[in-house]
Amino acid sequence: MKKPIVEVLVSSEKRRNMLLLLLDGPKEMETILNSLKTNRTALLPQIKILKESHLISKYEDIYKLITIGKLIVEEMIVFLEITNMFGENRDYLGTHFIDFIPTDLLKKLPQLGSCNIIDIPIGDLFDAEKDFFEKAIMSKYWFQITSTLHPVFHEFYVEMIDQGTDVSIIFTQEIYEKIKHDYYDDFKELIDIKLISFYVYPKDLEFVSFILADQSINFRLFTQEGESDNKKMLFSSPASLEWGKELFEYYRQQSIPIIEI
Repeated sequence: MKKPIVEVLVSSEKRRNMLLLLLDGPKEMETILNSLKTNRTALLPQIKILKESHLISKYEDIYKLITIGKLIVEEMIVFLEITNMFGENRDYLGTHFIDFIPTDLLKKLPQLGSCNIIDIPIGDLFDAEKDFFEKAIMSKYWFQITSTLHPVFHEFYVEMIDQGTDVSIIFTQEIYEKIKHDYYDDFKELIDIKLISFYVYPKDLEFVSFILADQSINFRLFTQEGESDNKKMLFSSPASLEWGKELFEYYRQQSIPIIEI
């Protein structure tokens, strides 16, 4: 009796790895054995199952995916990306709110690659962010969405524009009001320079902060209970940076430019 396709794909790492290898094109048996670090005796039973399931074919000593196999393996990669992303980070993503991410970008989340979940000691929260800021001074761009205000925001933004960095900031309405009340002169100076793009997001922001710089995305999320904590999520793959630009643009289009105060 033939195994169900799902069982063929998930119950054997050798079968799964062979299918992924053949997605790049036909391979000779010797190449397959070397790539999978196995021997013919161990692999032949798995090959038999793949052939019986009409996923691969053989000509002489060369194996390749047939059309059905190629379609299934391409979808399997999507599944593996999803399980890797949410499996490795389920303790964080499962306890934090991510529904604010637009559906099309949420589907792309597994393509961002691995991420680091970092615990920041409560007393060092701003110091840890300052260290991240200092490392990002030389970035070509700095895109930020935030519901918090760093105590040295003025000095940092001035240094960024002195370095020629493209800076765009989206504040929540609450933070915008706080800046106008507590830091009016500093903020007016930044606006008058006209080298930073400031915006106000008029709705409730459903995450703590988002920063996209040359080298990484720095994300702080609310918990499912709507609380902020001392954890942040870092991505640094090229795919994550493009994803981050799309997310920032999504929120920028819903925000109101700050031209003057």
